[in-house]
Formats: sequence, structure tokens, C-alpha cells
Amino acid sequence: MRRCGGSRTRADDIHLPGTLALAFVRSPYAHARITQIDVSAAQAHPGVQAVLTGSDVSEAIKPLRVEYDPARAPTHKSCDWPVLAQGKVRFVGEAVAAVVATNRYVAEDAAALVEVEYEPLDVVWDMEKALELASPLVHEEWGDNVMQSLEAEIGEVAKAFQEADCVVAERFTTGRHLALPMETRGCLAQFEAAADSLTLWSSTQVPHVLRSYLALVLDFPEHHIRVVAPDVGGGFGLKAHLFPEEVITAFLARRLQRPVKWIEDRRENLTASLHAKHQVVQAELALTKDGTILGLKGRFLSDVGAYSEYPWSSALEAGHAASSMPGPYKIPAFRFEAVSVATNKTTLGVYRGVGMPTGVLVMERLLDLGAQKLGLDPAELRLRNMIRKEDHPYTSIIGAEIESGSHQESLQMALEMLGYQDFRAQQQKGQAQGRYIGVGLGCYVEGTAPSSQAFQAMGLALGGYESATVRMDATGKVTVLVGTHSHGQSHETTLAQVAADELGVPLADVKVIEGDTTAVPYGWGTWGSRSAVTGGGAIILASRKLREKLLRVASRLSEVPADDLELAEGVVRRKTDGTTLVPLKEIAYRIVSAPAGLPAGEEPGLDATAHYEPPPSTHANATHLATVEVDIETGQVKILRYIVVEDCGTIINPLVVNGQIQGGVAQGIGTALYEQVVYDENGQFLTGTLMDYLAPTAVDVPQVEIGHIESPSPYTPGGIKGMGEGGAIAPPAAIANANEVPLTPERVLKLIDRGRTGG
Repeated sequence: MRRCGGSRTRADDIHLPGTLALAFVRSPYAHARITQIDVSAAQAHPGVQAVLTGSDVSEAIKPLRVEYDPARAPTHKSCDWPVLAQGKVRFVGEAVAAVVATNRYVAEDAAALVEVEYEPLDVVWDMEKALELASPLVHEEWGDNVMQSLEAEIGEVAKAFQEADCVVAERFTTGRHLALPMETRGCLAQFEAAADSLTLWSSTQVPHVLRSYLALVLDFPEHHIRVVAPDVGGGFGLKAHLFPEEVITAFLARRLQRPVKWIEDRRENLTASLHAKHQVVQAELALTKDGTILGLKGRFLSDVGAYSEYPWSSALEAGHAASSMPGPYKIPAFRFEAVSVATNKTTLGVYRGVGMPTGVLVMERLLDLGAQKLGLDPAELRLRNMIRKEDHPYTSIIGAEIESGSHQESLQMALEMLGYQDFRAQQQKGQAQGRYIGVGLGCYVEGTAPSSQAFQAMGLALGGYESATVRMDATGKVTVLVGTHSHGQSHETTLAQVAADELGVPLADVKVIEGDTTAVPYGWGTWGSRSAVTGGGAIILASRKLREKLLRVASRLSEVPADDLELAEGVVRRKTDGTTLVPLKEIAYRIVSAPAGLPAGEEPGLDATAHYEPPPSTHANATHLATVEVDIETGQVKILRYIVVEDCGTIINPLVVNGQIQGGVAQGIGTALYEQVVYDENGQFLTGTLMDYLAPTAVDVPQVEIGHIESPSPYTPGGIKGMGEGGAIAPPAAIANANEVPLTPERVLKLIDRGRTGG
């Protein structure tokens, strides 16, 4: 409620004396040479403290550049993303100059006085045309517009399609999207010359990651930088990066030795933050006449825009889409190609689900086409091909070990919650009455909490581990310091529950601290459905170290064997008969405040740190089911019911899980029916306001009916799996069940007209 009610402290709520405001001059062209920049009028404007252009920072600030290990990713091409454009602009909205002034109004007025002369160049705006030999180039040094091309064939694909009784094929297009957090990006930097230290308050999901890469591009000692993430008003992947604007803000604070603040406005957010999802896919599915899957093929093109998100990679989108396509199904043969294509558009970034919504949409649509062609019920076709519970641990066609799950059971529960057979009967009656009602399914496996080894296998030198320190004071109260950072995931509750359960203390006695790099151990932040698995895992391991010490000391003082003691409800008690021996706070006091009486060999103090590296991936699964009604006169799609059955292993807090599902479904509905970034053929951005870029509101999102199954992971502490992204993955498949999303009224009417004319 504090996040929704405005009582939390955001980046823009932090005020320091003498703070200057930063504004950017941004390119109106998608592709152009910068022939001249005149900043004299802006510099002369009253209140302006500094104006920077690309030439001013070219030596002082390194460009943002994603590097892959060439041995593991030989086809990847790197490019420099300058924090201010260097001689050329490559998308509408790219930062060309920065103006810092006494307040935001002066900075914006002065930015309008910067005169930039451009020489327009041919624009690369269509990802398929960008692959043609005659296409203009976004980065001339590449020789083409392909950032990365991945391909693999597992099993006998040609044989599978030759022997198939039924082959279905489809071309798919998914629209370009935005994360659209309620709080836009923003930061405040302060430099203290006496300590040679830089502090950056940023609305970020990854405080330590931001610190590490900020130090790298500024060539400034990392241990002299402090990053603080205040309350973050939504991130969804967008804020898991280092951005040029953050770098410039920090650079100016150090140069001017004054606090500098930059807060993104909504137009900047729409135009120049990061986009997501835009793909074109050609896919085929081979089946026998009884519906058994024989083979699968997919070619995924991803429009990654002008640069690569930093420090991750814009090439992740296509690869994730392709690898998520097999989902919960037994696929004996699979061939895929994943091509990341540069264009003169805003850079593509990770967004809730990272490619999986596209992969799931493609697979589920192919299954529906196959069921239609074979005369089978779509649900029955899925059940026949799903991984069974007894198959676990199951090695998928792409080599992922799916350690546990409930694929058939989740689908069956969703069908039962709907009353599937009754619905089919009502559907027939409705059609006779002129009502067009349908049901759609979306079944998936969500790989969560990727490990350091998983990134290494891709060729990226990034980490997947997490760190936590658990500390108990002399009164028995617990503080948890962890490297994740909550931005709506309720870590304050769920991670506190994890520690409370391990240490046998009341939840109210546990405080969780995140988001300050000087306070918490190094961590990789919150993204990729990882925090419960990795942060929770680190907390469990650290809490167990603490518990062992508490029980060891209690054993020596009570002369009861440690293996017959347990911590519960704030006391130390005997396991065999439940007898309370001593309040936990007394043991804590002995260790922390009166250590002179400790048994020999025991050190004073109660704190423990642990680092948890997860398995290569931890797999949740779910089924989404939607019933919809289509108005054939207007093309409007109304969602009648929306059902989710989720299996995320051991559930820490059902209310938090349900909230994540509801929020994810809302965003998935946007993908399915509303949201789309639009450019024209000149690379001009046409959806620069929320009147043009449509996002679902509360009235567009139904109450989600949620069921749970728990299949604990055998590989993680507590059996926990991630699930934060899952709600957004399946709605396009369950709602739209189409080859192009968003399925707007205009597109629905075109499909209806095509059906009427036999096209």
C-alpha cells in the first residue's frame, strides 16, 4: 500500500542543498550525421552551469559496450553505445547534448537553445529488409545488420517432418513494447571531494551491478562509489541496466562538485528508455495422426534497435524466445534459428519474461492449428504430449534439466476450474444465439534464477549468485542484509519470512535491508524471477550458520545435545518432548553482550554471511486459461474469465505470489490486446504519448482466478522456485491465440472479413 499510496521515498523525493537539474538534447532523426553543434546560446543562458556534447566526454567516459566470449558466442558483434552521440545518431531520442542548470525549467529552456545540424542518412526500420544486402548499415564496421545469429538442430528434424501425418506452419509477428513503470527512470549524484567518493541514488533494480559498470565506464575506483536504490516504482527489467543518463549525471556531479539530478519525463521514457519483444517468427510443427509431436522448427527474428542493453545483451530476446518454444512438451526433434537484427530504433531491452511470451505464443498457436487439422480437442492434444510428473528430472530437447513440475496436473486443474466440458456446450449454444465465445490455453515452463554458469555458457561474464548477511542482536532481533532489491515483490515480507522460519523467531522481529551498496554484501539485484531462489537461498544458508551457533552454545549451557535442540517461537526447546529450555534472546545476549561466559572456542557476535549459487536454472510451470467474447461488429475482445494454475515449488507467501500473478497477467493482457510501439518508415516515433501507446487500465483487467500446485525443487534450499515473470508469459497465447499481437479491434475485424471472404 505504501508503494501505491505515495508514502515511499522515490529518487525524485531526495533533495540535497544546491542540487542542479539535468536535461538532454535528443535527436529528432533516426539516422543522421552530426555536422555541427552550437552550444553558445545555451551556455550563455542565465542559470546554466555546463553544457556537454559527445566531443567533451569522448576521452573521459568509455562507451557502453557489451562483450561476449568469442569462443562461446562466435557470431556476436559488439558495438559502442556512446553516452552522448559521437558524430552520428542512430535512433530518434538518442542523447546528443546534456545541459545542467539551477533548476529543471532553466535546463529544459537552455536545451532548446542548442543548435544541432544533421545530415540525414538512409534509415533501417524494417528488420527483414535490414537483412538484405542492399540495406543501409546501422554499424558500418559489422558489414551487415546482424548483431548475433544462433542456430541449432537436435534430433532428426528432416525425418520427423517427412514422416509426419500432419504439418502446420504459421508466420507470427509480435509488437514492440515498453515496460512503462509508473515511476520513470531517475537518479541523483553527489561527489564528496574530501573523501573522493561518489554517491548515486538511482531508481534501479541492480545497485551493485550499476556500481560496478559505472566505475568501469568512468574509470573511477569502485570502492569509492556508493549506489543507493530508494523505493523503486516499478522496473520490470527496464531498470536492470546502466544507462547513459546515469553516467552523465555522475560525471557532472564529480566535475562540478555539486549534486546533479536527472528525472526522466514520460515522453523520454516512451521514446528513449528501452523497448522490448518485437519479433517476426516462422514456425512449423510435425505431428502423427494421433497427435504425437514428431518435430518442431522455428526461425526467430528480433529487432534489437540501434545498440545493445548494458551490461546484459539485446541478443537475449531472440535466443530466449527460441529456447522457450518447446515448453512443457516432449519434442524429439527441434531446429531453431535466432537472429538479432539492428535497426534505427530505440534499443531493445529485457522485459518481464524476456522472449518467453513469444516462444509460448508460437508453440501454443501451432498446437491449436494442429488440433484443428487433426480434429482433436486442443486440451487433449496438449495432455498427450506433456512431460509427466514421473518423468522428472526431465532433460528437455534443448538440454535443460526440468527438475520437477506438474504440467499435466496444472492443465487439468485449470480445465476443472473452468468446467471445460460444460463450457464447450455453452459455447455451441452461444454461437447459435449469435455470441462468439472462445477459450484459449497457454502452458509453459519458466526457467528462473539463471546461474553464473548459465551466463558463462552464453558467453557473458555475468553472475547469478546472491549474497546475504543475517545478524541477531542481543535482544534476539534479526537484521537481514541481502543483495536483491524489491520494487514491488514484497521482499520485506517474503525474505523476512525465510529468515524467521529458519531461526524460529516471530516475523515482526526480522528486518530486511536492501539497496545500499555500502550496507549489504555484493549481489546481482532483482530480475529473472530470481530473488526468492537466490536471495532466499543465501538467507537460508546464512541463517543456518547462525542457528548452528545458537544451538551449539545453548547445548553447552543446558547440557542437552545440540541435535536434540530446536529454535521455535522465540525459544530454545527440546525436540523429543517440546520442553522450553531458555528464551532465544537469553542465548543471544550471552553471545553478543556478555561473551565472557561463552564456552571455550566460541567467538562473540551473532552474524553470518553466505553466498548462494543456484543450479543452472530452476523451473516453474503454469497453465493460463482465458475465455473471451468477440464482438464481430466492432472487433472488441472481452475477457470473460481468466484462470491461472501456478507451480512455483514451495510457496513462501501465497498472497505475494497471487499479487505477482495478477500484475503479470495485467501486463500480458497489454501484450495481447493493447500495447504497441509504432515507427514510420523514416524511423519516426509515432507513439510518444499515453494517448497513442495504449496500456490496459484497471477496468480492462479481470479478476484472475488462481490455483496452486507445489512441486518443490530438489536442488534449491527450501525447494523454492522463481515465478515473478510468469504471469506475463502466457496471456498472449491464452487470450489472442493469433499470429499477430496485439490483437487490436482493427486486426480482429480484418480477420473476420478474411474469414467471411475465404481469404
